[in-house]
Amino acid sequence: MAKRGWIELPARGTSMYPFIKRGDICRFVLTEAGHVKKGDILLFQASSGKLVAHRFCRLVRRNKQLYFLCKGDANLAHDEVIAMDQMIGKMTLLERNGRIIHATDMTAYVWGQIVLTIPVTSRLLRLYLSIFKRDKKFLEAVDSELVR
Repeated sequence: MAKRGWIELPARGTSMYPFIKRGDICRFVLTEAGHVKKGDILLFQASSGKLVAHRFCRLVRRNKQLYFLCKGDANLAHDEVIAMDQMIGKMTLLERNGRIIHATDMTAYVWGQIVLTIPVTSRLLRLYLSIFKRDKKFLEAVDSELVR
């Protein structure tokens, strides 16, 4: 990232579904804390060491220190607070099936605002994903029975 100013990483989970889907290639650029705004998708290193890309919700002050509070769009709870030195960058675009989606596109902005202002959206997404996973497991079981 220091060499080019950006890094591209494949999405692995479903926490940012449907804006970011498994397999999307996400580009993150170096950014300073002062350039982060509500709704941006930040790449940070969690205390577990994992790299996480979640939506920035707000700044939190604890013990006279500022921290980022982020959340996956389809997650029910916020992440642990993120210290300034844990933040790596913010997402500028993603590539899905050869199509480029900029984080500044109007649809991206509107989706971010919906998720941030209507909390039930995350519950509905989580419900959808749990049903989809259950249906997918059922279909896989049926397929394996047909193969026998």
